[in-house]
Amino acid sequence: MILNIYFIIGIIILVMSFSNMINFIKFFNIRNWALTFKRVTGKDVESKDFRTREDYNIFTIYSVFLFFEIIWLVFGIATSNWYMFLSLIILGLIVNFISKYSKFLLLSKIIGSIFSCLKFSLILFLILNHFHFHLDVLSFFR
Repeated sequence: MILNIYFIIGIIILVMSFSNMINFIKFFNIRNWALTFKRVTGKDVESKDFRTREDYNIFTIYSVFLFFEIIWLVFGIATSNWYMFLSLIILGLIVNFISKYSKFLLLSKIIGSIFSCLKFSLILFLILNHFHFHLDVLSFFR
């Protein structure tokens, strides 16, 4: 019962992940601008510093969605598919590290886009597996 509620919340996370996947390039450009702004001025970006209100909304909504997604993934470690949740978290940290320290923006965009699609696909699989497939994915790797 509790897992059913958890994975119903996962459906909301899936919709948010799809939205983030669609708007990834916009968010990526806004995030790069915000990081450059912070590097140049030495202060955090405030709402008045954004170029347009739409940029501020995209940045804020994307950040809030990512926060809830991370919380959902962390609680997913307590499920029977813990290894998939843990691999998503670790892969996300690796992608974040690469995009943060890479000098090549195109490489960061490509890796981030691929990860966003992969994350959406894995969340979709986890939800379908819980409600319909009931597969023991770990047994496939043994």
